Amino acid sequence: MGTQLFRYSEDNKEKFLESDNITFNDGSVVTPEEIWHYLTVEGPEKYPGSFEVNLYQGNRASRDETLPTSLKTHYLGLTFSDRMEKAKDRGKSIAFIQGGQAVDPYTAADTIALRPGLVNQWYGGLEHGNDINKANLRRRKSKEKAFHDMSFEACQTGGYEHVQEGDLRIDVIAPYTVLRCSDVSYGVEAHRHGPKKDVKLFNVDYPLRYQADKPWAIEYFAQNLRRLVGTLDEVTGRVTTEEDVTKAIQLHNEGRRLGTELAELWWSADVPPTNSADRASLVALGNLEVHGDVQASLSVLKEAKKFIAERVRNGVKGHAVIDNPKRIFILGSCVGINGSRSEDAGAIVVGRDDQWSHCTSLVEEEGDPYYNLAKTTLEYPYEQSIEKRAHWTIEQIRKSRADGVIFIHNWGCNTQAAVARPIVDIIKRETGIPTYIHELELGGLQHEQEQNRVNAFIEML
Repeated sequence: MGTQLFRYSEDNKEKFLESDNITFNDGSVVTPEEIWHYLTVEGPEKYPGSFEVNLYQGNRASRDETLPTSLKTHYLGLTFSDRMEKAKDRGKSIAFIQGGQAVDPYTAADTIALRPGLVNQWYGGLEHGNDINKANLRRRKSKEKAFHDMSFEACQTGGYEHVQEGDLRIDVIAPYTVLRCSDVSYGVEAHRHGPKKDVKLFNVDYPLRYQADKPWAIEYFAQNLRRLVGTLDEVTGRVTTEEDVTKAIQLHNEGRRLGTELAELWWSADVPPTNSADRASLVALGNLEVHGDVQASLSVLKEAKKFIAERVRNGVKGHAVIDNPKRIFILGSCVGINGSRSEDAGAIVVGRDDQWSHCTSLVEEEGDPYYNLAKTTLEYPYEQSIEKRAHWTIEQIRKSRADGVIFIHNWGCNTQAAVARPIVDIIKRETGIPTYIHELELGGLQHEQEQNRVNAFIEML
């Protein structure tokens, strides 16, 4: 039996064509007509795995055809690799960063900032015609090489193998050495010993643990951010001013505000207005860097709020969501559960703390922009002590009206594995809701044993 591909129905085309264009950083636009053609003609041919109806890997394409925003986020995901290649052809600078940070200074310095997942997405999209299994096999092969060349204990080798093999044109590797992961600075240093020597390297040194209210730490980190922008300017050949940084803060604050409003609007609904995957893709837009183009993300985000507000007002239920699903909140870095299979088991994911932490952290727009960025970054809830992080998480759990919490950590992530137990113990003690700690096999594939454990937790709820 051949692979079954999901196809968007022509019955929904007319409504989709009434939606807005997507506007990109360079001022170009793509119309709903062009997006529809890509999703129905070009996309399935290039990336059949993203349209594959596959129980075990989940549904890659959104099935909610009456929500235009879901089709647009799918389009942005499918065209990501092509867009990065075109950006490089035009001379755009691209930086490899870490996942738990906002990207205001990179935007100010006219640099596209890509976290590990996006670097891997860029690489994955370079090869066309793969089904899910072929795409996963290709990704695993590249990971195995990175584990051999770098370290099998590193959770996020993300990008090392692609950069050192010359597969991706990345100009600078410059992440924040944030608390959320244990191997970021190690990963940067590993590039010093790789065969490719023309990639500029810079560690943005982040003062760890209990430093958020100390003036020296804010000043120190602000100086690191200035040095970061100086390094990015060396690559681009431009001079980034404080005014540029302030404008970038204002732009990203707009995204953060809209993303937070969208999430809280979703939480306010008695009936979930989308399924788990669509909710995650919509709220992720608030960080603006999720598709490698801040203006495109902002463009889609503005329209998304309008559609979700209409659904909430009319009590419209998201695609494939059962009546009264158990609401699950996910904790941990670069993790998740199989949304469609978990929904089949009777649950829905209503939130995650990762990425949400810096989406909710607005930056002061008056005064020294570097100082303001440093102060806000040091105050990210996800990066605080166990007690502070747990209590912020409890606030989010209550807002989302979650019935249960799953803390997931990747194998090899020393930081998240270490804090998982005390954090869920605090949550359970203060909320009384069930919690579960889940170790995810490195590589991100969702195996049957993992899903069985998740389903058992859902059944208990």
